[in-house]
Amino acid sequence: MRSYSLQELANLIDRNPVAVGEWFNELELNINHHVSTAQGERVFDEQDLKIAEYIAEKRDERLPFEEIFKIIDELFVRKPPVEDKKQRAKTEVNVEEPFTGLGRDPETLFYEIAQDNEVIKMFKYHSLRVMYMASMLAKRVNCYDEDLRIAAMLHDIGKMGLSKNILLKPGKLSELEFTLIQSHCHIGNVIVRKHLGLTRAAKFVRDHHEKWDGTGYPRRLLGDEITVQGRIISICDAFDTMTIDQRNYNKKTLGYEEAFQELQRCAWTQFDGNLVNSFVSMMQDISIPEYMIQKE
Repeated sequence: MRSYSLQELANLIDRNPVAVGEWFNELELNINHHVSTAQGERVFDEQDLKIAEYIAEKRDERLPFEEIFKIIDELFVRKPPVEDKKQRAKTEVNVEEPFTGLGRDPETLFYEIAQDNEVIKMFKYHSLRVMYMASMLAKRVNCYDEDLRIAAMLHDIGKMGLSKNILLKPGKLSELEFTLIQSHCHIGNVIVRKHLGLTRAAKFVRDHHEKWDGTGYPRRLLGDEITVQGRIISICDAFDTMTIDQRNYNKKTLGYEEAFQELQRCAWTQFDGNLVNSFVSMMQDISIPEYMIQKE
C-alpha cells in the first residue's frame, strides 16, 4: 500500500499542509482515528487520502466539521493507535504559529467572523465571489494553489476593525480616513500570517491593493514586484466591486462590458494588462455560482 507524507497528501488534494495536519489532529480527538508514524513523521495511507479528499470536498460545500466527522466515523474504519501518547506527542505537526482548534482553520475563521462581525458580514458574499473568480483566473494562468484561494477569501479580513461609516462613506474620504482604509491590507497580512501561520498567503493579502505603476498601497510596489497572486485578487476585487458589490461608483453597478472596458482602461497603470486580458476572456466562459450572487 502506498504511503504519503503530509506535504504529499496536501498536494494531492490541493490544500495547505497545515490545515490538513489539523484535520487529522481533530480526527484523532473526535473519532479516535490515528495515523501511523515513522522516524518521528506521520505517514498517511490510501484510506487517509480518501478521508482527506472527502473532507476537502465537504468543506468546499461548507459542511460543518462536526457533521463531516460524524459521517467519516460511519463511512471509514478507524485506525487504532500504534504508539503511546508520549510518543505521539512528538509527531504533532510543527508550524510557526500552531493552530489551537478548528476555529483557526481558514474557512472556519472566515465564517465565524462573517457571522459575528458586522463589517465582514457585509463583505461575505463579495469575498466568496472574489475567491471564486481569483481561483478560476489563477488556474487559467497556471498559478493556482491553496494559498491563493485562502488569500482571495480573506483579502478583506483586515477591515473587521474599521467603521462601516468610513467603509461606506458616499463622499470623498479625509486623509485620515483614507489612511485607515489603507491599513486593512497590513492588518489582513498580520491576521493571516500570525493567526493562521500562512506567511505566503499573507503576502497575497498584503499586495491586493498595489498598482502596476507603483502608486498603490501599502508598499508602493511596482510591476512584477507585486506577487502575481496579489495582482489576480486586485482585478477580481475591482470587477466585483464594479458589477455587484455596490460600495463604489455612487452605488450604481456596471454591466460586464462596461466593467471590462474599465479594467482595460486601467491596464498597465493599475492592473497587470496580461492578466486583465486573461480575466476578460475567462469571464466569457464561466458563470459565478448562484448562491454567491446575493448582494451585500
